[in-house]
Amino acid sequence: MSHGWAAATVANENCALSSAPRLAIWRPAPDLAPFVSGYHLYAVDDNGGEPNRGAFEPAWASLRFAVVTEWWRVRFAGKDWQEPPRSALFGPSSKLAWSESGSGILVGVGLRPRGWARLFAQRAKDWSNRIDEIPRLGQTDPAALNLRFRAVSEDDEVPMILDEVLRAALRRPTSDEPKVAALEAALVDPSIRSVAELTDALDMPLRNLQRLADRAFGFSPRLLLRRARFLRSLHAIRASGRRTGSLAIDPAYADYSHFIRDAHDFLGMSPQAFLDRDMPLLKASLHLRERIIGTPAQARSGGRLLRLSLQDRVLSQRS
Repeated sequence: MSHGWAAATVANENCALSSAPRLAIWRPAPDLAPFVSGYHLYAVDDNGGEPNRGAFEPAWASLRFAVVTEWWRVRFAGKDWQEPPRSALFGPSSKLAWSESGSGILVGVGLRPRGWARLFAQRAKDWSNRIDEIPRLGQTDPAALNLRFRAVSEDDEVPMILDEVLRAALRRPTSDEPKVAALEAALVDPSIRSVAELTDALDMPLRNLQRLADRAFGFSPRLLLRRARFLRSLHAIRASGRRTGSLAIDPAYADYSHFIRDAHDFLGMSPQAFLDRDMPLLKASLHLRERIIGTPAQARSGGRLLRLSLQDRVLSQRS
């Protein structure tokens, strides 16, 4: 099958990591938790010649390193497919992104808004719904970091490397950092339903709030509130079952039709159509993430690492 984009043979990558299908998720070191939401590693096989399909829900920014890859492409809802760089910065997103790949290993880092502000001089707004090369991480060249991942022999070396590199790359905090933290917390508070309530809660003029949101979050305060409300509702429906969907959505929605309209904006389809998709990798990732890291609407659980054999637990979901 011809895919029409650059391909590389995994066997020629000289990667020390095992290619056995699996998913691993780690928390960062405690001192990095305000800046990094978590680390993950995906290893997928050739899937019998069929693409490995997945999706990235709207989220904060992330770093993704294609340590080895046969081929990989990503498409935001309503946009064309693109091939991400081997060391890619995914900016904050308000759109679902579809993913297809052959066999390979991907290492990822979830960045919180304070992490963005400490790592990058650019506004998050300038990277919204954008994928491009990772700017330099302090003194570390992202391409060299990718090569370093290929040399490790055990998965558990990955979070140790990332802790080391990110800790060294974080710049000094600005005077706005407490405000960024306060806005991040306010966005997951379901009692805050409007921009006016947001400005009151933060005791911040709207113009200042907008600048802060552009710098560290990537979107307007109104869109950030809408996205948080939608994701809370989508996760609640996923957890409770689609038959009770209208009861699970956030009470800030005027009605279920209001939620459906947001789904088309953020996902490009109805929530039912999205949840009915056969996406075992996404489902496994969300399941593990909620257990080890939590979601914006849930408390975190204990432990730093959770690992899943995709061959035994994820791929079997297709049968």
